[in-house]
Amino acid sequence: MDLGSQIRKQREDKKWSQQVLADKLHISRQSISKWEQNTALPSFTNIVTMSELFGISLDEFIKSDTQLVEKIDAKMKMSKILKAIIISAIIAFIMFIGLKISSIDVYNISSYFTDLGAVFLIVIMFKLDWHKLDKIVSRHIIVLIAVTVILFLIPAINDFIMSVIEGWKQAVIDSNFE
Repeated sequence: MDLGSQIRKQREDKKWSQQVLADKLHISRQSISKWEQNTALPSFTNIVTMSELFGISLDEFIKSDTQLVEKIDAKMKMSKILKAIIISAIIAFIMFIGLKISSIDVYNISSYFTDLGAVFLIVIMFKLDWHKLDKIVSRHIIVLIAVTVILFLIPAINDFIMSVIEGWKQAVIDSNFE
């Protein structure tokens, strides 16, 4: 049973109109109607409040709606990913400040970070659950992130291509001397 049907069933079991439930939740009657028609989802706070009002466990209230459970689970995982990204950005900023304070030339060590970043990106690409990410994040944001990552990786890509070309040149020179 989907969440909308569950809300309607529980509301009707209590013999409440949509307006009565809306008043108890301090929201509009139209919101209740949208939830029952499955055109909108209630906030997690409203789900918890309704489970208390209906006198049933949260698990019993939403577990039958697998789509909702997957969406909530995906949002929780995405918040963990966002937290990791923020922590990583803070660490990178602190490292950058530390390098500046230490008067270390960032350009001398940037190739190491670029190579490490490329390896890290490849690992992330294989570890991400792309289907869940697609449900959470819009395609525009994914494209923006991909373009940004590619722009940051251009120096590493250039270095890799140049090293391959140099390797081929050296192989040709070595084969000509033999």
